[in-house]
Amino acid sequence: MKHLWLFVLAACGSSGHSVVPPDLRDVERAGEGLVSATFGSAPDRMPDWPRATQVLGLLESVWNKSKAATPDLPPAQVKQVDDAIAQLHAAIPAMDQKKAAYAANAVGLAVPPLFQHFNPDAPEEVVRLDAVFRQIGLDGHFADWSAAAADLASMKTDWDHTKAQVSARVPTCHRVGGTATVVGDIDASLDNLATSVSAMNIMTTETESDNGALEIDTLELLFDCPPDNTTPSHGLGAACKKDGDCDAGEVCDLSNAGGKCAPDPANAQIGTRCTTTVDCGTDPRSACQTEAGDGYPGGYCFMEPCDDVQTCPPGSTCVALGGESPGCFKTCTTDADCVRQPASASEHYVCQLFSTTPPTGFGPANMACSFPCARDSDCDKSLTCDVASGKCKP
Repeated sequence: MKHLWLFVLAACGSSGHSVVPPDLRDVERAGEGLVSATFGSAPDRMPDWPRATQVLGLLESVWNKSKAATPDLPPAQVKQVDDAIAQLHAAIPAMDQKKAAYAANAVGLAVPPLFQHFNPDAPEEVVRLDAVFRQIGLDGHFADWSAAAADLASMKTDWDHTKAQVSARVPTCHRVGGTATVVGDIDASLDNLATSVSAMNIMTTETESDNGALEIDTLELLFDCPPDNTTPSHGLGAACKKDGDCDAGEVCDLSNAGGKCAPDPANAQIGTRCTTTVDCGTDPRSACQTEAGDGYPGGYCFMEPCDDVQTCPPGSTCVALGGESPGCFKTCTTDADCVRQPASASEHYVCQLFSTTPPTGFGPANMACSFPCARDSDCDKSLTCDVASGKCKP
């Protein structure tokens, strides 16, 4: 699951603090999914062409909706995405890994100015670092060392512009795992890349490319993170005794710490089928884990990020899969609670155990509907996978 920044839905436009619409957020997700599908995982780097074809269809759908909804998007980046999609239509059927992977990441490289059009909280440089960390891995793999050197220079410039801002936020948030070391981690990745690019070391360049992308995910969470010891007087996370104590679009979830204001479940549809984020309701944290891009059969509506202030709707709980940021998944008691209607044999979800110890998760329940685990990395690091049952165990 890829972390989605917290935005509040608003009209298109570039004046004042605004939002990134859900379809445009899905453009970024689909682009990253295409990099994963066409470039493949280390160390084998085997493309998954059927999956790439599916994700390309999704990318086209959400991109066309984005253009129709906001016709004044920056024209240079609109052309960049249009050109990338055209290249993907040629490269994927031809099974041309290099052209397909570069075209897929061109979508991510176009995203920062597209997002900035809506003036989100996170700096444009952070969004760009995410894509350029992936780009340097491609350049290293395909031995384009002059391009890799340019990538490195770009990342150093963007990191220099944002490092002080990140450093100032780090002491204010301990809800997110990895924030305490993220500045040093990014410094180390850039230093290691400087050495590996100079030495034309493919393996280290690819490794630090992957590490850096994960580190930027932590930065994205950091810019969403409520300050430590936040106790809201109203709104999400505030104490309540009844729905009337909460803001519009919220309800009082009495199962969470004796009563906390939470999103209205009618606006979230956690655990239901989806193809894109717009299928998952109107709450701005709602998102779709797609079948093609994320491997969730039939798609799975969830909400991200979540913590003790950014609460989950009643009927869901704040948990995290192995190595991923906390999200709201449907609560359950048995596997039968995870069968969606109409039932589908291809959609195998189980009532899975999660750790709810912050910052991995925040509950209030530790059982949620998710896919069966196949390896320990599918579980939180405090749990292991019983492959035979597909269940994470203490």
